[in-house]
Amino acid sequence: MKGPGKPHVAAVPFPALGHTIPILDMATLLASHGLTVSYVTTPANVSRVQQPILEAAAKGLDIRLVVLPAPAVRGLPEGHESSDQIPAESTDLIRELAEKLQHPLRPLDRAPIRRRNPSAVATIKFVLGRFQSIGRGSGMLINTFHELEPAHLDHLKNVTDKPVWGIGPVFPPSGSDKVSVRGKMADIGEEELIRWLDSQSPRSVVYLSFGSQTYLTPQQTNALARGVELSEQPFVWAIKIPPRIEPATSDSASFARRYLPEGFQERTKNRGVVIWGWAPQLLILSHPAVGGFASHCGWNSTLESVTQGIPLIAWPMYGDQPFNSKLIADLGAGIQFCQYRDAIPNAERVKEVIRRVLIEDKGKEMRKSAEKMKEKARITVEDGGSSRADLQAFVNVVRELHTKLGKNKKERSHKCC
Repeated sequence: MKGPGKPHVAAVPFPALGHTIPILDMATLLASHGLTVSYVTTPANVSRVQQPILEAAAKGLDIRLVVLPAPAVRGLPEGHESSDQIPAESTDLIRELAEKLQHPLRPLDRAPIRRRNPSAVATIKFVLGRFQSIGRGSGMLINTFHELEPAHLDHLKNVTDKPVWGIGPVFPPSGSDKVSVRGKMADIGEEELIRWLDSQSPRSVVYLSFGSQTYLTPQQTNALARGVELSEQPFVWAIKIPPRIEPATSDSASFARRYLPEGFQERTKNRGVVIWGWAPQLLILSHPAVGGFASHCGWNSTLESVTQGIPLIAWPMYGDQPFNSKLIADLGAGIQFCQYRDAIPNAERVKEVIRRVLIEDKGKEMRKSAEKMKEKARITVEDGGSSRADLQAFVNVVRELHTKLGKNKKERSHKCC
């Protein structure tokens, strides 16, 4: 399949974990349909994607890893891609710089943002840039499927007047990459985790995880923990430890003392598993013991819950998450218990929604709706499905463009000679 005459696609993800892995899955899918794919990333993300790319290439897929160092940023040491990698000793310099910058700044009284979140100015600029890029493109390739959100896909086609290919849900091919190892390693062994899940009743476990970009506060974590304990249901909870200025305070024991109710882990040790940091989410959600997913409703997590037939217990925080939460609620496959990043969950409400989803009749209805979407997600990627058709249509467009560019190149070379 390899050769210089093949159509060549560049996959360039936003350099965050929630983007690098899904775009890698999409790149692998395109390579499996005969395209050459160059996956472009930065040195900081190489360890997350190198092994899956090597495995795909070993199976004959024409997929290459291209590592581009991040452009040097004035003030950052060489090799550092963002300011959160600056050693703690630099904080005094940052504070001094911030103090000097205070005076020239003018208040943003008329800015269309909440004053308590001035960083939204940069976010708005970034989002506007992404929308403007749609106008420069020839179409949109999206990890979704028509049966999940038909009105949204049709609306995109109408307002942009461009092709929109919904090729999702895009996940690792069955029987290939292990779903347990996707980006990082968990602090619990896969076999140990599976043994614990195997010991639980079907659809009795709630899994809690709120994404790779959000750090919960002590008050938020404490409230969630009290609700989880009150629910008396088995649980797996992936808790992300925030970065600390002092490394000594970033271990799980210190974090637990500050963030969790006193004695929480001891009281729940026989019915719960706490994973500090990253967790093998797809592996957990695919286990028959799991019956509910407490999530921030990032798009990857939303799709994973849909494809596994797991009702969502939603706490959307920002960006597209409130819309994703509403989509799932409208489909009857989830319920929202909190909203916005700075909200403090009510422990009684947390208890109520967990028990509703896992035990009560309302939860059974949600599970039926989730199972229906799971079946639609399975059918859409098979022969005759809408996502399979859109994928083939996109590949055909790329091939046609490649052929056209090749002809133009030959014509120019003939004219020159």
